[in-house]
Amino acid sequence: MPTTRPTKRRRASARRPTRRPAAGQRRAAPALAGSDDTTRGKILATALQVFAERGFDGARTRDIAEQAGANLGLITYYFGNKDGLWREAVASAFAELQREIAEATAAHAADGERRQLEQVARRFIHFMARRPEFMRLMNDEGKHEGPRMEWLVDRFVRPMHEGLRAMIERGQAAGFLPKVPPVSLHYIMLGAAGLIFSQAPECRRVTGIDPTEPAFADAHADAVIALLTGFAR
Repeated sequence: MPTTRPTKRRRASARRPTRRPAAGQRRAAPALAGSDDTTRGKILATALQVFAERGFDGARTRDIAEQAGANLGLITYYFGNKDGLWREAVASAFAELQREIAEATAAHAADGERRQLEQVARRFIHFMARRPEFMRLMNDEGKHEGPRMEWLVDRFVRPMHEGLRAMIERGQAAGFLPKVPPVSLHYIMLGAAGLIFSQAPECRRVTGIDPTEPAFADAHADAVIALLTGFAR
């Protein structure tokens, strides 16, 4: 039988070299299971949990990828390295917290200083109930001098502290917060609001109560608000 010869178009196609990405051009991401945003978000949420449980040095990107159900190469693609992943995970959590605080502040701007501060505290406590790993990570990193702690403070903690300090000073001037040094009240509020969630396993073991349940978080917010404002009387 006669052999069919390839057409000129097919021969030209066969000789055409494979196109490579230009220098500096980002390669396409590997195939994803689900949407790009969903996969990236799942990696970030998992990373926050693993970093909180094991610390930065003890966390392994391979374990994070496995727990997130993602390809290890996606961590390099999205975040570059472990430090980049840590920063993005923390920044994502802070962005969520900042949205909560901004919404509470705006929604109650006309309700007076006391009502506004109470609602900010309530949003903060519900955030900690949803993200207990955030408080654990912050407690761990805040104990150590170093570039990660400095990055956290300069980028997130100091600006939030300054905003909270202004609210505290207004509350003290209005007479519904105790007149103690604002820095002391800042950390008293953080401890009262967040410690029970960072210690959730201990709380469950001691009391049989899961503090991360929304109903308990609401009751805890009531308790914290009553405690802080009660000292002003």
